[in-house]
Amino acid sequence: MLYKLVTVCRRLGDREAVVYRCLELLPERGFVVQSADRVRLPPRLEDLQHHERQFWELLCEVAPEERAKPYPSLEQAIAAFDAEFGN
Repeated sequence: MLYKLVTVCRRLGDREAVVYRCLELLPERGFVVQSADRVRLPPRLEDLQHHERQFWELLCEVAPEERAKPYPSLEQAIAAFDAEFGN
């Protein structure tokens, strides 16, 4: 299975954002959200490194399509992720 990494951001005011690390399952098998991280100003290098390390650990441990149901669009995948995790 091939995956295309897609990063999507949502601003939460002028000091915070959510960064969604999404994957497109290739060829044309849908989208999943692997993780979502909140970033607050000022960003701390340790937090950003933790988010990056966690993304790769999750990707390697369990296939993304087993961890989350694929959706036909990024918007649907993000909405489902937010509903499940209360973002």
